[in-house]
Amino acid sequence: MFFYLLLAFSVTIKAYQCPPSRILIENQLRNVHIPGLAAIVVNSSNILYEEGFGYHSPISNQYPIDPSKSIFVLASLSKTFIALAAMQLVEKGQLNLDVDVNQYLKFSIRISHPLFPYSIITMRHILSHSSGLGSNYEEEFHHGMPGDDFLKTNLTDVILRYLLNKASWLSEAPGNVTYYTNVGAAWGALIIERISDLSFENYVRYKIFDPLGISNTEASYRLSTFAMRKKDLVEHYVYNISLLSIYHQIAPQLNVVQ
Repeated sequence: MFFYLLLAFSVTIKAYQCPPSRILIENQLRNVHIPGLAAIVVNSSNILYEEGFGYHSPISNQYPIDPSKSIFVLASLSKTFIALAAMQLVEKGQLNLDVDVNQYLKFSIRISHPLFPYSIITMRHILSHSSGLGSNYEEEFHHGMPGDDFLKTNLTDVILRYLLNKASWLSEAPGNVTYYTNVGAAWGALIIERISDLSFENYVRYKIFDPLGISNTEASYRLSTFAMRKKDLVEHYVYNISLLSIYHQIAPQLNVVQ
């Protein structure tokens, strides 16, 4: 579940109150092969520091990073919206973190850990990455698509296919071990959809972004929202050649380049 975010804030106090060394930051970025960075330091009420470093692309210095214009993919930071949405539903009494999630999913079949079929899986397990789900990258990347093509797929179908594959599960019972999983987070988003009767995209827009005054031009679920601002999109690349070969093998449709 990815969102794209335009980092656009107005600096309210002078940057010298938080003076990191620009040279130090730029050297560190080069050391870890990161072409660009937008940095911001805040306290409870003010922006203390805001600056851009480097460029959108590792092969061109045409577009410097600009915190007021550069658009980044949020990637796994999107998981915070899943957690926030879940807790909103808890506050409304629509979600209990400690009951079997099957009562919210309402599938025709009961979802359980194949090795521990009598152990319930709760939303607390899902949010804390302790549901018992593991990594099945072949299955996970099968659904990876460039741009907005993923919107053509049905989240229910994607999650069911993953959950019903025994290779997707760990050998540990739910609640016994923490194991970071992207599909587990998407499972949580599906539960939010089932409870709210809204797509996850619309839930975040109506229940989180709109109340915060964040417009569709600043944050969006769809890359196409920024079609007229392609030069503001920060490019992504793979530096490690071994990772590149893995992407080419399991997700050739993504056209990942070095």
